[in-house]
Amino acid sequence: MKKSASGSLLAVGMLVTGLSPIAAHANSGVTLYGVVSTAVRYTSNLDGRHNDQAALVSGGLAGSHWGLRGSEDLGGGNKAIFKLESGFGPDDGRIAYNGLFAREGWVGLSGDWGNLTFGRQYNALNNVGWAFNPLAQGLGNYWSDPLYIGGDIFFQDYRVSNSVVYQHTLGPVTVQLDYGLGEQPGNASRGTTLGGGVKYQQGALALGVAYDQRQSADGANTLRNYSVGGSYAFGKATTYLGHMGQRESASDARFGMSFVGLGYQLTPALHLSGAYYRYQQSGDVTTKSQVVPIALGSGSADSVALVADYALSRRTSLYLEADVVYARDGAVGRETEYWAGTPVLDDDSTTRVGVMLGMRHQF
Repeated sequence: MKKSASGSLLAVGMLVTGLSPIAAHANSGVTLYGVVSTAVRYTSNLDGRHNDQAALVSGGLAGSHWGLRGSEDLGGGNKAIFKLESGFGPDDGRIAYNGLFAREGWVGLSGDWGNLTFGRQYNALNNVGWAFNPLAQGLGNYWSDPLYIGGDIFFQDYRVSNSVVYQHTLGPVTVQLDYGLGEQPGNASRGTTLGGGVKYQQGALALGVAYDQRQSADGANTLRNYSVGGSYAFGKATTYLGHMGQRESASDARFGMSFVGLGYQLTPALHLSGAYYRYQQSGDVTTKSQVVPIALGSGSADSVALVADYALSRRTSLYLEADVVYARDGAVGRETEYWAGTPVLDDDSTTRVGVMLGMRHQF
């Protein structure tokens, strides 16, 4: 295991430093990039039993990662393109997602006709849905994001392995279609992922809709997710509005999240944002990670989050975040299981409050 990891890192090091023949090719266009973000976070009532937590959390206001991307001109307006992206925890130095390039790893072709790529990559639900998260600011998910209420279900498995993705932008419209092969012997449909999305961006207005479905490896259940959203910029402010939903085919379990938010560039260095989120679950809802699923039933939750992001430079920022989540009925079990590992089943409501101070550097 150690030998394999060392060999992988050595190969990456050679690529970055230009010792690899591929990297040394004048037309390879390889770029090294990344984000390092971490924060000190205090959370009250993390487990629904009034136990608080102080922690140095990985990611903070953006998932820490590094990567390599590049292209080669093939002539006729076509290019070969690739991307390798690795997540890690700056708090403990560990590789995230159980793989060196588990965030993204794909290769493909690009031209006036669009992009066609193959590998592990983001589905349309992620690329369209995250664009309208009021607190993301284009950096993606972060620790304690209110979109995780209910156990990170709306964007769960948004990185699709063994996938084929087609993207094309024509004027203000961008379209993405994606398909993940299930690779189950004797059955072409089991374990597959299928999705697509459309985003419209014209001046101050942006609109988007996306859909994704994932069938279990045994074919017994299919998760269907959708997201719709929009944003409008005026002056120094941007407003956001969106809704996400999920339904399980094997039961009548249904989940929904609606949100509204505002971002404001108070000064050239200081950006403020805030949002309200409303979560609901109904039907045959159970726990997610228990060996024997426990019935939870219907429930709801409300969350408010605020973020102040101060740019020390073009690449380095400090941020302060605060959030509160109030869960009721069956949502209590979902919340406490996700954050503490054990669902609380004997309380009909719980409140969790968090404050986070961190730093983010991009390169």
